Amino acid sequence: MSVDILTITNHDRNIFQGKYIYPVVSRRAGGLSLGINLNTNNACNWQCIYCEIPNLIRGKPEAIDLLKLENELDYWLNEIINKSFLDQYTDKKTEFKDIAFSGNGEPTASKEFGAVTKILIKKISKFNLNQKIKIRLITNGSYISNPNIQKALTSIEKFNSEVWFKIDQISPKEVMAINQINLSTNSLKKNLEACLSICPTIIQTCLFKINKKFPEQAALDAYVNFLKPYEKKIKGIHLYSLARPSEQSSKNKLTRLTQDEIEDIATKIKVLKIPINIYS
Repeated sequence: MSVDILTITNHDRNIFQGKYIYPVVSRRAGGLSLGINLNTNNACNWQCIYCEIPNLIRGKPEAIDLLKLENELDYWLNEIINKSFLDQYTDKKTEFKDIAFSGNGEPTASKEFGAVTKILIKKISKFNLNQKIKIRLITNGSYISNPNIQKALTSIEKFNSEVWFKIDQISPKEVMAINQINLSTNSLKKNLEACLSICPTIIQTCLFKINKKFPEQAALDAYVNFLKPYEKKIKGIHLYSLARPSEQSSKNKLTRLTQDEIEDIATKIKVLKIPINIYS
């Protein structure tokens, strides 16, 4: 494989030419993350204006070849655990941190999500990884209330699992502007409560300037007021900005925030008794 050392600025799913499984170095995971991409057709039910996926389309994932996915997962875990992948393709201090349902769209939209969690549990056991790494679901939460998704999440909860739940804005108007989806506050509440009832949950919030304008104070106030009732249940908040360029039509309107700018926003929401981690 003629690949340079992996960095946080390159999350190309195809760099090692696998279909479903891909390794990246993640700033938020704090090391190597082995991604599971169930959206190989670049389909998502949201279309966030900051999304880094090129040729993103509205829709659901195509059918998953479960045998191919299992073989790829087995291959990569063997490369990472039993061979020299970390030494060869990452900084020497990089550690294997998680297996993450991430990829090119909303993973829980896949009809095979439950079947894939069963495969993952089998591999966690085979490679003796239980409690040694995290299993993470990175999600917009749209399908969390679905009983099949809840069953799948319950099955991996005891395997050191964690959900990173997307909330960029609260008001339906702002959600439409950022995530380009009709989402009522009541629906957002229902999905978050369903998630909190099953798995440890971290809120992930992307921050940036639009046309050089910062997020408005009213939006931050709405964010605080919405999360306040759940501050004892939410495990943390990830505030982050653009690590990689957007591939959407609005990309030229977006500006990455600096560390100081994100810290200033964090100060404004610290009334929440929830640990906040910042990633510029």
